[in-house]
Amino acid sequence: METVLIALAAFVPMLLLLVVVHELGHFWSAKAFGIKVLEFGVGYPPRAFGIYTGRTETLLTPETLYITPTDVSPTRPGIQPGQIVRILSDETAAGQLVAEYVEVRRPSGPGNLLKSLGRFAGLGATASDTPNAGRRRISLDDVQSDRYLRHEGRVKEIHDDRIVLADMLYSVNWLPLGGFVRLSGENNPAAPRSLARRSLAQRAIVLAAGSAMNALFPIVAFTIMLMVPHTELVGGTVEITEVVPDSPAQAAGLLPGDRVQAVAGRPLDSPEALVREVRLGAGSEMQWAIERDGQPRTIEIIPRRDPPPGQGSAGVAFTVVDQQEIRRSEPPWTAVPMAAARTWEVVTLLGREIRGWFGDGPGPELSGPIGIAHITGEVTRQGGLEGWLFVAILLSINLAVLNILPIPMLDGGRLLFVFIEWIRGGKRVPSEKEGLVHLIGFVALLALVIAISANDIIRLVQGISPLGG
Repeated sequence: METVLIALAAFVPMLLLLVVVHELGHFWSAKAFGIKVLEFGVGYPPRAFGIYTGRTETLLTPETLYITPTDVSPTRPGIQPGQIVRILSDETAAGQLVAEYVEVRRPSGPGNLLKSLGRFAGLGATASDTPNAGRRRISLDDVQSDRYLRHEGRVKEIHDDRIVLADMLYSVNWLPLGGFVRLSGENNPAAPRSLARRSLAQRAIVLAAGSAMNALFPIVAFTIMLMVPHTELVGGTVEITEVVPDSPAQAAGLLPGDRVQAVAGRPLDSPEALVREVRLGAGSEMQWAIERDGQPRTIEIIPRRDPPPGQGSAGVAFTVVDQQEIRRSEPPWTAVPMAAARTWEVVTLLGREIRGWFGDGPGPELSGPIGIAHITGEVTRQGGLEGWLFVAILLSINLAVLNILPIPMLDGGRLLFVFIEWIRGGKRVPSEKEGLVHLIGFVALLALVIAISANDIIRLVQGISPLGG
């Protein structure tokens, strides 16, 4: 039970952090291009709760129609500040929103989950521009035209000629599998202030901005870690204590007692530097500058990419002598480049591991939310906040790569349709077809997550650690 609580306490905040970082990329880029942002959501619908913010002014004219459960009329019902209303707005040539229909929202029904999933996929229909007055209850949903901005919010001010709404919704939803930013007209160029109205380049930037933010997160995290005062072990010399038989170290002639001064021409400033350089150089010949009996020597070694368990790439055990403990923090002008270098090292190691999947290395071991939560809990318990941050960095890089791949429902899948439109000279794929592809992709991804999570549960029942061993 303690393990589960640690895993949840470590993983849930990490997931929320990375989701918010990713979606902020879409949010900020959309705002920069004047695209109407309707909702910033954590998790997937149905909605648990939400907060309306912002200030959007919409004109009211004599032609504005007000919808009640039983009638459509140009006579305005009693609308008070604090009420939730839904509005269908057109836009003037000057960019001013004009309300065509206004509805005071009634309590939501049980069909909201399916409606929300359909909205995510971009499914919709175009029909008449007037509600079906023959129904017993009339709703704004009966207006099926694509040419309006559909926005909902809390009334801040109500005047004779205009209404002011807080119509930017920050929501928390029940399915904790990610998050989203809902924009006006994602697949509908007819809607005012819509994503689909923007140029191909602007749409591509908005869609790629989430992955870009996940790629930048490791640099920011490493920078903070370097700037915050922390204890470091500095100086000292790496001394070999054991050489594994039939290892690259033995083949290179290393002996216990040898002291490693530099690897690949770079002096070792810490024992971690030796591990890092060996991992980065695995599979390639590299030079080690060593000292043996007071005499400098140079040896050549080829670390293994896939060593036997417990041996390491080089096949040595070592200790550190003459090391000192200091308290330090880096100023921003040195922390940022150091953070970028560390991020690049992590990316290089991940890239080498991926290449190994298609070569002589072991195949990938996939983990779903349950497995990742278990890994996060174990690393946090062993490494504390620093371990937690490093898992967040690894996961953020993985999210950046995964989301940019051309997988339906993900950002890369939507980018693929932007690319297809560019190839076709600006001719769009019909929104219904694109929406269906993304809906199928969502169902397939959900099925994959369930299958991987089932495997995670089996491994947990069998007592197999996600960290190996």
